[in-house]
Amino acid sequence: MGPSIEADKLKAYIGQNNSYWLEQDGDRIEVHFSPEFPEAMSHLPDGRSVEHIMYGEEKGGRIYFHLFKTISSFGETSSELQDEDDPIMEWLKYI
Repeated sequence: MGPSIEADKLKAYIGQNNSYWLEQDGDRIEVHFSPEFPEAMSHLPDGRSVEHIMYGEEKGGRIYFHLFKTISSFGETSSELQDEDDPIMEWLKYI
């Protein structure tokens, strides 16, 4: 399984950070992140917004992520997440 986090912990974090939003349909979860803070803006391609989407599933009070997607002016890329310690999702450890 891919990286995971306690569902309540992640939902509380998202509730306090307006750069994140969560979409849920049953057990299916999408966590969206768009860095809009000033320090990030100068690093964005073509000065336009970038959206990161993490796809997962909630099971037993935890959210398990399986896909990470980035959408920018350069196009769309995605990475399948297979390991609990996938470096793309390292940020989950700091919540």
